[in-house]
Amino acid sequence: MAGIPILIYGQIKESGSGVNAITVKCRNETTNEVGTATTDSNGLYLFDLSDTNNFPSGWADEQSLTVYTIYSNFEGQETVTIALLLYGYEQDITLSAVTDSELIYYTTVQNVFDELDAKTSSDISAERIVKAIQRVEGLIELKTGTFFKQETLTDETHTADRYSLDISPDYLDTVSSMDALRRDSWRGSVMNRVKTTYAPIISITSLSINQAGFNAADSWTALTEQTGSGGDFMIEDANSGIIDFITNYPRFGKRSWKLTYVVGYDRDSTDRRVIAYLKVVERLTTLLACKAIISTKLTGSMFDSSQDIKIGTIEIKSGAMSGKQYLTSVEPEIKELWGQLDDWGFEVI
Repeated sequence: MAGIPILIYGQIKESGSGVNAITVKCRNETTNEVGTATTDSNGLYLFDLSDTNNFPSGWADEQSLTVYTIYSNFEGQETVTIALLLYGYEQDITLSAVTDSELIYYTTVQNVFDELDAKTSSDISAERIVKAIQRVEGLIELKTGTFFKQETLTDETHTADRYSLDISPDYLDTVSSMDALRRDSWRGSVMNRVKTTYAPIISITSLSINQAGFNAADSWTALTEQTGSGGDFMIEDANSGIIDFITNYPRFGKRSWKLTYVVGYDRDSTDRRVIAYLKVVERLTTLLACKAIISTKLTGSMFDSSQDIKIGTIEIKSGAMSGKQYLTSVEPEIKELWGQLDDWGFEVI
């Protein structure tokens, strides 16, 4: 509807006090249009859904609106549904630490601000930093092939062939007879070792084999993990993602077996090795995010500096030069951090 005001208002608070001059956004979940407002000295904000500058499509009954903000290393959001004949909705938001957020995991907004000489959201918006961190986290996951947080992968389905199935050493040693002779080959058709796409494995929620024929509808049979009281499979090497079947082996062919599992690293782990991984990744994420932000900021400094030097046709912009020096200074540490992960066994591509 157009022309009829619908007001969404409230106060943004942190530690009980209103937060002045921060950006608040309101997103219409149906149209995906986003309006922007700024809090006053008391942390108060106001949106009018009939304002076509922010919401060109207006509003409709029963649409959902999400009000959200990110400030320094804090964030908060609230969702409301329009219900006529109510034309005003108070949505107060109490900010919580962004480190507890589902937006970013490997570092914090504050770490980036600190690295950039204690800058604040008045210098660089927290939204901009969050987006940079998200891109860096994706890059790290792609280059290392793992997650430095817990990630649940659902129904990861595998083809079984000569390249993806193997025989575990204990089966080679004991097949056909129980004597002490080593068996380096097995002429049977059973292959009992498989590998997951991602590692390390934290836990397996479910694992099933497909007992249907190649051209028939899937017929999944759930298996049980062997934990000392009987079972069909066991995690042989969690760090490498290796699973050994004890019985009920997967068949050759497409859609042979599937699993739902939790993979990556527990960010609350007390294992010193895991803690070391997470600290290195935190530092790497922080530097890469800073590098991305400084690189884009250089565009502005090329055209806006109070200490420019110009000799004839040669012009040096001080902001750009200092930014370039920063990028050069952090590059050796970034290279060292990538190398450290590689040395620890993460195949950095």
